Amino acid sequence: MIKFFRKIRQNLLSEGKSGKYFKYAIGEIILVVFGILIALQINTVKNNNDKRNEEITHLKNILSDLKQDKSELIKIIERRKSKTESATIMENYYHTKKVDSLNLYYFHWTNVLMWETHNPSLVTFKELINSGKLSTLTNEKVKQLLLQIDYNYNQMFELRNHLYHDYTDYFYKPFADFIDYEHGLKAFLEPNKKIELSREDVEIALENKRIKNGFTLARLNNNILREQLSEILTKVDSTIVLVEKEIKK
Repeated sequence: MIKFFRKIRQNLLSEGKSGKYFKYAIGEIILVVFGILIALQINTVKNNNDKRNEEITHLKNILSDLKQDKSELIKIIERRKSKTESATIMENYYHTKKVDSLNLYYFHWTNVLMWETHNPSLVTFKELINSGKLSTLTNEKVKQLLLQIDYNYNQMFELRNHLYHDYTDYFYKPFADFIDYEHGLKAFLEPNKKIELSREDVEIALENKRIKNGFTLARLNNNILREQLSEILTKVDSTIVLVEKEIKK
């Protein structure tokens, strides 16, 4: 192609048509520039498409993570609610000093003491942060919500760690000296089955102020954890809606 253009210019010069030569040269320059601009535009479109495809992949993975996290959040919120209710019942035993049903006592006792955790499924979001690729997400609202969810989880972890230390000091250590954990598990797993349980162990527990304080703290902190998790769930729901819209754009 270059040889073809050069031959045309040489013919124009040899024929003494300098005016046409310069016009042709200018036209040729314009044509080359135009070709370069088209090539740059094509390259820009390709790069943008590549970036968008990469973003879509990340968004789909984030959406999958959020939906899984939502499912687990719903379960743990219900468990925190149940623990709060059981801790309230256990606390009331210390006010009345009366336990009509040992099975119920051990059921609620085990329900409170059973340690359960939820860890977020935000794998893709963490990978984007660790790899410095969070900027691939172009929707600022999505990024802000993900950062808020991560921050709220860190706050929840602090309280949960505090609660675990409370459980160790107020429940696990004192109860381990006189109560049979196996009885509690049987009553919890088979609440309608008649089980031979120790009333003497229960009466010892009802005289222990440390244990009573433990149930008070368990009621308070499990309820706070439930509220924190519910707030996270609300933000997860909002993020799911935004991410789905962003994928469909």
